[in-house]
Amino acid sequence: MSLNILPIILRLGLVLLACTGLWSYLNYQSPREIEYAGPMRDQSQNRVVEQKTLQIGKDFTRFQPDSNLKPFQGNWPCFRGELRDNLVSDQTPLSQTWNENGPKILWRQSLGEGYAGAIIVNERVYVLDYLEEEEADALRCFSTIDGRELWRRSYHNPLRRNHGKSRTVPAYADNVVVTFGPTAQIMAVNATTGDLLWTLDVTRQYGGEVPQWYAGQCPLIDDGIVILGIGGDEVLMVGIDLKSGKPLWELPNTCGIRMSHASVVSTSLNGVKQFVYAGLGGIIGCNITGKLLWECKDWKPAVWAPTPVKVADNMLFLTAGYGAGSALLEVNQLGDLFTASISKQWKPTKGPASEQQTPLLIDNTLFVIQPKDAGALRSQFVSADIDALPTVRASTGRAARFGLGPYLYADRAFWIADDEGVLHVYTYENDTFSYRAHYKVLPGVDSWGPIACANGIMILRDSKSMVCLDLNTESLP
Repeated sequence: MSLNILPIILRLGLVLLACTGLWSYLNYQSPREIEYAGPMRDQSQNRVVEQKTLQIGKDFTRFQPDSNLKPFQGNWPCFRGELRDNLVSDQTPLSQTWNENGPKILWRQSLGEGYAGAIIVNERVYVLDYLEEEEADALRCFSTIDGRELWRRSYHNPLRRNHGKSRTVPAYADNVVVTFGPTAQIMAVNATTGDLLWTLDVTRQYGGEVPQWYAGQCPLIDDGIVILGIGGDEVLMVGIDLKSGKPLWELPNTCGIRMSHASVVSTSLNGVKQFVYAGLGGIIGCNITGKLLWECKDWKPAVWAPTPVKVADNMLFLTAGYGAGSALLEVNQLGDLFTASISKQWKPTKGPASEQQTPLLIDNTLFVIQPKDAGALRSQFVSADIDALPTVRASTGRAARFGLGPYLYADRAFWIADDEGVLHVYTYENDTFSYRAHYKVLPGVDSWGPIACANGIMILRDSKSMVCLDLNTESLP
């Protein structure tokens, strides 16, 4: 009898082994099938930013004697530079090839965890930092020349880690620096002395909510007015007097749009100056007095970080991450009536797109780092002719993948930082990218802070540090 049972036991074992193998096969994910993190998958939608009363700008520390701001040949006064196009306007020649020691480093500075980029104004560098030990948002002012901290203006604001904390770039105009904190507090200070001028707690004043991963919008200053997309319960955008902090106009939130990580852009469409804001739930344009001109809710990414880019007199290029891809928004005018509609859209595998950084536009050509879900072109720097969208014209190639790193254009070259803190230099001619140099200038990781560059000085940052490079060829030994 035992001999008759043995074959049955063996058959059952083989069946069990086959089932186990089949289960393993069906549940196996190859590296090519990995599902990348997307919006809401980290449960950040369940993290409610606690409403608390903050004494914005209460604390001040001076480390060096007060001094005047000496003029520079060029400044980088806000997010994406003076014209907010990420093109360096001053004509300083930059060193584009280096020896084994890399570019000249003037100084380094440790920072709290975040991705907030710096601005350069004359001989000062300003950055909105998070002081880990003090649990405080802080505007810190450094000497451009040697990296000494001159002063800081801060306020206690306990935050939980959420992919970093600070992630916005200050704005400067008329000797005033304006910051927008992780939980949407505005602080305006005297750029020379650090004296506090005015403050505003946006969500406490207007309602609404801070986006997941904290606020990423960079303030816009236009003709003495601070302009922000706040996505409040009743107010969508606000224009605030730079000097006094008094609201000059408030755009009603009839569209029901919420605050995103994108920044307001000042542009001209159909010959009419306007402010464009891409929020969660849609995109709008208003005139300089805060009157709504048009709205479009036909393209609504779950997460929106890159700023819209004007690519024609009546056309905006829109792009966002997590599979959203890109779209072209056409804005038309008939008399006093404006209309806006999506004329074309595509997924990131079909054309240029971006998850985090705002694309460049040079001579009718878009330049952008493709997102990680762009297929074969993922994380590559590519070019695309506006008139042939969504066709990608050229790329830096598979050997160069940059992740979510920032980039700008200076001295006829592209300066690109990858995730790990390596600075790359490329030129572009006849639809071809040409490699010039690369060097690891930051320890990494997540070197995502927007780059600042003026007068041959370049500021880059990773998640916990900042570096100042002197690329001016005239200052090299």
